[in-house]
Amino acid sequence: MKTLIYSGILLALSFTGLKAQTSEQVSSHTPWTKEDSAAINALALYPDSVRMEIFTACEYPAIIVNVASLQTNSSAAFADLVGSYDKTKQEAIWNLSRYPNLISRLVDGGKKSKEAIDTILNDYPPEIHDDASKYGRDEYDLLSKINDLQNNTNQQFNNIISSYPPDVQKTFNDLLQLPEVMSLLNDHLSLAVRVGDKYKRDPQWVMHKSDSNAAAQAKVNAEQLNDWKQSLQQDSDAQNELKSAANDYATDNGYSQSDVDGPLDSGQVDNTAVYPYSYWFGYPSWYPYQYWYPYPYWYDWGFYYGTNGNMVVFGFPSFYFTNWYFCYPNHWNRYPHLGSAYIHHYYGPHQYRLNTMSRQVVHNWVHANRSYLPADFIKSDASRVSAMKQYGELNQKVANKNGTINTQARDAEFARNQAKYSALNNHPQQAKLPDEKQAVDVRQPFVRQPMVTPQRNQPQVQQRQQPSQRVQTRNAVQQPRYNYNTIQKAQQYQRGAWEQTQPSYHPAPQYSAPARSAPAPSAPARSSGGSFGGGRR
Repeated sequence: MKTLIYSGILLALSFTGLKAQTSEQVSSHTPWTKEDSAAINALALYPDSVRMEIFTACEYPAIIVNVASLQTNSSAAFADLVGSYDKTKQEAIWNLSRYPNLISRLVDGGKKSKEAIDTILNDYPPEIHDDASKYGRDEYDLLSKINDLQNNTNQQFNNIISSYPPDVQKTFNDLLQLPEVMSLLNDHLSLAVRVGDKYKRDPQWVMHKSDSNAAAQAKVNAEQLNDWKQSLQQDSDAQNELKSAANDYATDNGYSQSDVDGPLDSGQVDNTAVYPYSYWFGYPSWYPYQYWYPYPYWYDWGFYYGTNGNMVVFGFPSFYFTNWYFCYPNHWNRYPHLGSAYIHHYYGPHQYRLNTMSRQVVHNWVHANRSYLPADFIKSDASRVSAMKQYGELNQKVANKNGTINTQARDAEFARNQAKYSALNNHPQQAKLPDEKQAVDVRQPFVRQPMVTPQRNQPQVQQRQQPSQRVQTRNAVQQPRYNYNTIQKAQQYQRGAWEQTQPSYHPAPQYSAPARSAPAPSAPARSSGGSFGGGRR
């Protein structure tokens, strides 16, 4: 017995020594840096299965680069094919490409009758039926060329990954269904290489760290969401303004009042699955920001209307809604309590906040406009509402027809009417920076998004009419693998964190938001940023 105990102790000591030696090896050869922490922490909100695949992909930067080059070529070829058509038709064709195998089924075997197309469309969601039926007949030759491009691209992709192990091939096939992940890995390649290096050397340690961070960040996210809910509950003005602003946002994106007013199915909200734009073909060229996932308007709001018309808050307003709000001075003037709620939330008394894209929009708006904001703007809820309202009014008064701000006219208007704008800083030329440094500017001109058919509550009797048919259709549609709400939250956090560590945005000097009525630019630089509101530098 003593011999067994002694042997066990020796074995334990040997194991401990080996573990310490391994830890020392990893530590000495790969020192842990701030960039390493940011790179891995930013992935924590993804589901663990997705994190595993991202870690694996990061071990193969050559594949990431080669696949990105292939995507650049295929998306350019797709844009060339549709580029001669008007914007409405281009958007429709881009939407057709989002649905798995839809274009290939429309063209395989030759041009089809309306009845044959309708049979195919039984396997796809109703929102794509009209476009698929129309262009499946009217643009058969175009769809055939797109199908050939898809097949050729798939073959080149298979050639790129064919010499790698099956599990690596599966990883990259899976990640093609998350186009923003693939785009982020290539845009921030040095961070991806750091992740891959750490994971290759010590996968168990990386997974343990990422699991711990996932739990911690999920807790922070829940606490912040609860804070946001409470701030809306305690400020009826902010709550009512959020509802009104949300209605305006939906209108600006082309929705009718009937689309907005009806109650949503809470089950659909919790488990929304969205078909992203094809990674190979990209998103429409007129979007100045990365826009892989068409958003339902209620997701951007961060709330929906329940069965009794009550406001059900399930998340923060999205980057797109936040960007839209801070894009136009008339929003600050019309909805000052909502703007104040944003500032209160993102500069509230919290030790740690998730570095999301929405937070960066708020942060950079404060910095860009700090000259006119009073010294207590961040800390004083009482004076902030008046400052938001008056600053919006001041900027509206000197706005050019194209929506830009005439800063010289604003200076003169303010100098002449300081009593009218008493809530603002009386000496803007003496303004001081807030304690925080300015973050990478992720604000973008507002561009109308594609409409997404909202999911509505249906009477129970209708849901029970044809259960077998519903199951068959649901299976045939090939619903996206990932839960939309979960993945989007993770991607917004990853983008926010990685942009701060290794920016890919390059802000243009003194760029201001276009007027709402101005047409969207045909092909803006997708990496361009901007300085909204024309604040002094």
